[in-house]
Amino acid sequence: MQQFTAQPRNVVKAAAKSGARVRGLHMTFAAPTVIELLAASLDFAYIDGEHGCFDMRDIEAACIAAERHGLTTIARVPDASSGTILRFLDRGVRGIVAPHIETVQQARDVVAATYYAPLGERSFGGGRPVFLLAPDKPAFMQACNAEMSLCLMLESRAGIEAAGAIAAVDGVDYLSFGMMDVAQSYGHPGDPGHADVRQAVERAGAAIRATGKRVREDFMQFGWINDILVAGMKQLMPA
Repeated sequence: MQQFTAQPRNVVKAAAKSGARVRGLHMTFAAPTVIELLAASLDFAYIDGEHGCFDMRDIEAACIAAERHGLTTIARVPDASSGTILRFLDRGVRGIVAPHIETVQQARDVVAATYYAPLGERSFGGGRPVFLLAPDKPAFMQACNAEMSLCLMLESRAGIEAAGAIAAVDGVDYLSFGMMDVAQSYGHPGDPGHADVRQAVERAGAAIRATGKRVREDFMQFGWINDILVAGMKQLMPA
């Protein structure tokens, strides 16, 4: 009988800790075949559940495709509520990217929704067979916690100014910036390169790193599927 394996290694969580570079694909629409085609060049698949076009079946299909090829699947959820986070986790996502975080309490709430006890209070269940096949539920839940990654997105002046305190919350692995929304918050819509915006983000990045946590760009590289398709088209069929 095949031995049950609780959770494979989460390469994103490991890289957030070590600083090793990892590469991934940012998916904005459902295309499991694309994940399979590019898997040999990737470490993770990023599902954009906030701005992309996905339903829950799409999320699960993407997770299955990634799992078959040894990729870690992470997802930006459309909102940071516990119910939304749980639905993504139950489909097989192994890393949460929570948008629009502004306070320490919001960060703690996201941690509570993402992890099982004792770190959090995630509800146990789900339709994936992995939940049912685990022979040792306590060990399985511990393994899930150990191989779950959590990123908090700072996308406003309030979040930027609280960056250090938010990063220090236990259970947060790394942070990222929603640059277009940050620019709007600082009064420069559409101009994330404005000096005011860059300086604010640099200060926030320094505050994050001072806690021992990393910013996404410190270790993560990914290509948007739209950009990859356009670049491939131009290379294969130049005008």
